[in-house]
Amino acid sequence: MIRIWIFLAFLCAINMCTGQSCINYSEKDGLPSNHVYKITQDIHGFIWIATDEGLVKYNGTEFKTFTTKDGLPTNDIWNLFPGADGKLWYIAKSTSLGYILDDVIYDYSNEQEEIILDPIFAGFTGNKVILSDSHLSHTLNDQLLWQLKYYNPKERYQNFAYLLNDTYQGLAIEKLVHKGKMAVITKDHEYISIDNSALNSDSYSRSQITDSLFVTNSFHSYAFLNLNNLMAKEYTYQEQLGIPSLKYGRIHLVNGKLQLTGENVVAILDQKLKPEKVIPIPAAWRSHFSFIDKENTIWVATFTDGIYKYSLNEQRVATQLEPYKINDITQVNDDIIALVNGKGFYKYNDSLNLFKPYIDSDKFLYKSKYIKDYNTAYYITKNNIFTLKNGVLKDTVFPDVNETARSVSMYDGSLYGHYTTGLKKIDPASLKVLKVYYLKGIRNEVTFKDNIIVAASNGLYHLKSDELTRIEALSDFKKPVTDLITIEKEKLLITTSGYGVYWTDLNSIYLLKGSEYLKSNNPFYQDNQLYLPTNKGVYNYEYKDGKFSLQHIWDNTNGLPTNKINGIHRIDNQLLVATNKGIINLPIDFKTHQRLLDLYVETASYNKNNLKISNHVDYNSNSDLQLVIKSIDYRNNQKPAYQYRLMPAQTDWVMSSSSNLSFTDLTPGDYKLELRIDQVTNSFDFVVEPRWYQTWWFYVIAFLLFILLVIIITKTITKKSEKKKTKNLFQAKKLSELQLKALRSQMNPHFVFNSLTAIQYYINENDFETSDTYLVKFSRLIREFFEMSKEHLVSVDREIKLLNNYLSLEQLRFKGKLNYIFEIDPELDLTDKLPSMLLQPIVENAVNHGIFNKETAGTVLIKFTRIDSNEIEICIVDNGKGYKATQEDGRYKSTSVLDDRLKYLRETGDWEITVKREDAFSHKKDKGHQVLFHLKKLNNENI
Repeated sequence: MIRIWIFLAFLCAINMCTGQSCINYSEKDGLPSNHVYKITQDIHGFIWIATDEGLVKYNGTEFKTFTTKDGLPTNDIWNLFPGADGKLWYIAKSTSLGYILDDVIYDYSNEQEEIILDPIFAGFTGNKVILSDSHLSHTLNDQLLWQLKYYNPKERYQNFAYLLNDTYQGLAIEKLVHKGKMAVITKDHEYISIDNSALNSDSYSRSQITDSLFVTNSFHSYAFLNLNNLMAKEYTYQEQLGIPSLKYGRIHLVNGKLQLTGENVVAILDQKLKPEKVIPIPAAWRSHFSFIDKENTIWVATFTDGIYKYSLNEQRVATQLEPYKINDITQVNDDIIALVNGKGFYKYNDSLNLFKPYIDSDKFLYKSKYIKDYNTAYYITKNNIFTLKNGVLKDTVFPDVNETARSVSMYDGSLYGHYTTGLKKIDPASLKVLKVYYLKGIRNEVTFKDNIIVAASNGLYHLKSDELTRIEALSDFKKPVTDLITIEKEKLLITTSGYGVYWTDLNSIYLLKGSEYLKSNNPFYQDNQLYLPTNKGVYNYEYKDGKFSLQHIWDNTNGLPTNKINGIHRIDNQLLVATNKGIINLPIDFKTHQRLLDLYVETASYNKNNLKISNHVDYNSNSDLQLVIKSIDYRNNQKPAYQYRLMPAQTDWVMSSSSNLSFTDLTPGDYKLELRIDQVTNSFDFVVEPRWYQTWWFYVIAFLLFILLVIIITKTITKKSEKKKTKNLFQAKKLSELQLKALRSQMNPHFVFNSLTAIQYYINENDFETSDTYLVKFSRLIREFFEMSKEHLVSVDREIKLLNNYLSLEQLRFKGKLNYIFEIDPELDLTDKLPSMLLQPIVENAVNHGIFNKETAGTVLIKFTRIDSNEIEICIVDNGKGYKATQEDGRYKSTSVLDDRLKYLRETGDWEITVKREDAFSHKKDKGHQVLFHLKKLNNENI
């Protein structure tokens, strides 16, 4: 019975692999080599393929190959172990081995650097690897080096296998005994004998595959040792598989299930390690390893042809009449007819579940239909109309092309059919045209509510008053109609070319929800179930209580090889689906196990940094985030559209079908890229670290420094203001003192005494007029002194008058010995301001120390010259004795007050004043004296 079951399963597998669900991947598809050692699946769903030219990762879309260029120690990888922690351990003959995690290779060296690891009996316990050859074993130590394990201290025992177990550390065989006794070695080096008649000491494959299970494989049997109870058991391939021996046999753990595989077979083992599901592999493939993935898909490894893949679930889906295009499948009386393009009309054989040739025709096939009123079946082609009545088939051949009818319907006792330019009324017996109703673009016609309804490329028409006219109630409906069928004699179903499916009662029209923008033709209705062939698969609606509700969609993601469907029919619990490449026999209850497994970030880079290695990266203002999004999806020809958002920068989901995403102007912060499609969700977290000047502590320090700077500036300004204020007060006080001193100098005792003496002299001489004049000028001069002492600035005109009063008074006293001259620049504005009490002391020195000591009459010249709008030059010249001749009299001591006053005037910043003193006539005996004042107003105002 087992052999018969295997034979039937083998035939089923062969039949399956001749269909579209069996796929061969080889070098032409992206494999680095057709020499494949092993295939496995990791916890994420990726398929990993070990070849002699590198290690391959497959996600259903592309093969990604890892080689020595990427960090592998060798390209010849011949074993793989997927870990529960996401690591994929690779096994090869090399001095270093390791794993791949997130597409990064971690390779670790042998502690004994020159010793090559040759782990032909490698074991794996879920997260830890044992590298074992015939006698030696290595494990990865804390220093991440492969360390040799010494577990068998007794010389009479030979190493068999190192164990990773809480109680036991190895298996050993007694050397000098034929088929030596086997013992398990405890952590305390106790040797416990076990029944090794079950275990194959001459096995070609042995390994620990869980923390409590050790297995061996030989050509005739496989065996296991339960490390929990030390019970051993052997099963022969003859009793379990019905074959005497198995080449390449091995047991491996994948997706939580133990699987037995070898040459041309794979089986899932139950809890007793017996095959509960045996799948034969076609011998023509010459397979040596196969496994069943989490979606019930078989992956087959070969040494010459790469890998094969097919789904066990899809064995229920059969294909016939491939590769011919099937135009439609229709019910003709009791027969089900398939319109096979280029071949003719085929009739369904229920017992064989196959379509068989019925009416041959290499012409284009239009329609097949049964007219009950005439008990006649019509098979219409481009050049023929075949009629079948009472078992007699009649062929009406048209000499050129069939322009009589492309379909037929019965109405009011006559036969009607459409063609390219209208609707024709036809004689049922002779097929002669009785009348033509012209209308371009007719696609079909149907009898409904005692009228003939015509489907046209711009809406619906009917016969009214023996003319084709648009149905008035539906005049706004102008969609391109492709087909019409009646539903329970109360509704008319309307299919369109790209505008969805509608129904109408000829008064109103309604769109079937879910059919928006579908292109549909040749609908099928049976037992309240509506099946729509569309450009996006088969849509199934239930008709209940006068309403249509969408129940199911079949497409290329759940059983169909294509979405382009031409027609459909239902027989019992299967759908017969017409496609461009044959008829698909699809069970109604078929559910594929294949689905999208995961949506993930393949690569992520920012400023040339790989975020998959480190998800923390420093901010760069000129960098963009570049992401590559991939999916794990082993369904054929799938490129799913997914949604994403980057939190917190985006809150709304964005739809995309592109695998590349780019984000610009990301500010520093924590980010989470969220992905979703159907029921699959995933996320990718990363952090854009701020630069030092973007950190919170920098902002705090900067704020504190700013506050400190404000305080310092405020204090500095305040201090300067106070200092300036103090200085101004001091200068004002000093200027007041200097003005007082200037006043005193101008009113020095000699001047006052001399003036009063002169007045007394004139009075004594009874020269009252002169004394009166002298007294008036003296009193006026004294009053001017007092008034000017109160002011800081005086006009040029006022200064000249003051000097004129003073010199005229002195001239009276000198009795004609003193002359004075004023030279005023005509360009000079006499209203311009000068510092007060500045010139009089110099003029007084010129009179009293220059002219007074002169034997003859002397002259004082006072000259005012305009240099610029804010600049003036004043020159005071006398022709007296000169500086050297009068140096001993202290003439310049009286000007010390003036010098102090000039100093403080400069410090105010309002004036730039220079004074130059020199001999006026150096070539004469009386050299005289010249004082040159240069005054400039610094605030750019006119003086």
